[in-house]
Amino acid sequence: MKLYQVDSFTSQMFKGNPAGVCILTQDIPEEAMRAIAMEMNLSETAFVRQEGLEHSLRWFTPTHEVALCGHATLAAAHVMFRELGFKGMEIKFRTKSGLLTARKSSGGITLDFPVGNPEPAELPGAIFDSLGISRDSIEATLFCRTRNKFLVHLKDPAQIPKISPDFGKMLEYQPAELIGLIITAKGEKHDFISRFFAPWVGVNEDPVTGSSHTVLAPYWGKLLGKTKLTAHQASKRGGEMTVELKDDRVFLTGNAVTVFGTELNITC
Repeated sequence: MKLYQVDSFTSQMFKGNPAGVCILTQDIPEEAMRAIAMEMNLSETAFVRQEGLEHSLRWFTPTHEVALCGHATLAAAHVMFRELGFKGMEIKFRTKSGLLTARKSSGGITLDFPVGNPEPAELPGAIFDSLGISRDSIEATLFCRTRNKFLVHLKDPAQIPKISPDFGKMLEYQPAELIGLIITAKGEKHDFISRFFAPWVGVNEDPVTGSSHTVLAPYWGKLLGKTKLTAHQASKRGGEMTVELKDDRVFLTGNAVTVFGTELNITC
């Protein structure tokens, strides 16, 4: 099978969020997918197989399968368009989150994802304590049930890149199905900035997270009165995207760069 590593939500190699993309020509056992994802040791590895006019798509972290992943979907679409010469303008992916599409656009590749609406919620004590911040620094705390993510809006954007979580403390809170924690603030050069922590699924910090922006887009869209916004994820690698809201969908637009491609031979 063909195997690629792609940096997503960036135009520069070694920036953005790296994802593995494995192009399957036949079904392989789920345990093999998990083993490949662990070997790649990236936040997510995508597994793609053509099935008629659509493509099946699954995403695995080194420890878990996830129901939705933006940067690995962008990486998969990039590989199909750029490396495999897919001729159409749009690719349809059948996933655990329903039918998703990726299409060529003037800004790169645009992903069509379902919106994740967050609602006000109390932040668990262990997660708050892990951040090392004061209660006064928080503007709002919310939770998105469809993404299983907490969202913390901080008043001062300068705090966002400085936070260094205690992941051991964070993991003292262990509810079923929790994916991660988004921290966010209003941006200066961008409409908003954010970071994302997901030690519950084996990823302490994800560099640039498409699924988090399906939650951030409706939140900031309502606050700022906009349907189209620019976003920066302020991790060490960093990355940018544009988000646009239409009804119950959010369109994530970004670029991607191939780091390497190879062939993988395994015996299942």
